[in-house]
Amino acid sequence: MNVNPQSNIIAIASGKGGVGKTSLTLNLATLLARAGKKVLVVDGDIGLANADVQLNLNPEHSLADVVAGRVGIEKALVKTPYGFSLLAGSAGNAGLARLPLPQLHLFFDALEITARQFDVCFVDVSAGVTEHVLTLCARAASTVVVATPDPSSLTDAYALIKLLWQQQNVARSSLVVNQATVREAAVVHQKLSTAMESFLKLPAPVLLGNVPADRLYAGAVKSHQLAAQAYPGSTAVEALKAIIKKLPGSPQG
Repeated sequence: MNVNPQSNIIAIASGKGGVGKTSLTLNLATLLARAGKKVLVVDGDIGLANADVQLNLNPEHSLADVVAGRVGIEKALVKTPYGFSLLAGSAGNAGLARLPLPQLHLFFDALEITARQFDVCFVDVSAGVTEHVLTLCARAASTVVVATPDPSSLTDAYALIKLLWQQQNVARSSLVVNQATVREAAVVHQKLSTAMESFLKLPAPVLLGNVPADRLYAGAVKSHQLAAQAYPGSTAVEALKAIIKKLPGSPQG
């Protein structure tokens, strides 16, 4: 199980890059902020941070400054035009990747304290299955795995869940299938569930929902906008609203 299931920190992860994890995180944060919730997003995408780029922001401080001890977490936060706060990542900087694990845990200890000031904290972790990624997911109260119907995405999502169990003793996770129809999401969930139950003896992940391919949503990403604000009635955003109601800990409640 996760180290601190009482915290309000949700890790958003994926075994494979390019599945839309960051856009999904930022849009979920926007929707929750518009619903009156205090939301913090931490861009933990080590070395390839891009949340500030998608938001068209240029924060004074980043995660690199925090881990280097130059500023505390709260001083590094920036309030975005979308209503949530952001701890920007450190693109081109190893950031958390080279941080010794004891220091990574100290960073997370400090994050847990800061996160208490918010209703929910999303940590957008790097794609992949590195030791640091697995540690961040294990320290979070829950992990949401993002995948697409692409076979390689499904394989990598399974690898992430497998290693979380084998190396971190995290047995439960949730699933969001991006760029997928309801039927496609059901197929992905079924295949992943069968593999987990057959080979890992773990229960099936909770399917939070699917986000359909949507030209308005894709267009917002390309123009450095968030669909949740630019196109609130779009099909993808409506799907995200449904997913929020099923998020671990029900931050909308």
